[in-house]
Amino acid sequence: RIHKELTISLKNKNPNILHYVSLLNAEKAALKQKKNNEDVRKLYNDAIIMSARGGYVHDAALAQERFADFLRGIAGDFKEAKYHLEGAIQRYTNWGAMGIVEHLRNEYQDVL
Repeated sequence: RIHKELTISLKNKNPNILHYVSLLNAEKAALKQKKNNEDVRKLYNDAIIMSARGGYVHDAALAQERFADFLRGIAGDFKEAKYHLEGAIQRYTNWGAMGIVEHLRNEYQDVL
């Protein structure tokens, strides 16, 4: 429902939510697994780039965290998962979210 509302708002020329819609598109594709991994990877990368360019550091970190989770779980790509986890940790650190950083380090010990 929220995805639909955000998409409508985006169509009504609200540029401040583009990065949210991008992340939700990636999450939706990953959950449905109807698209191939390359499509899902592109959607996550788009969400990361849009969030970062918009200055939404915490949302870029979240997008990288979710992408790393997808890579580790569904795609089985531990090397790229590590890259995105390290990026998420750096962004969360810059944002001052040390609790999340600690959680990620504990949760993803097998990747880091």
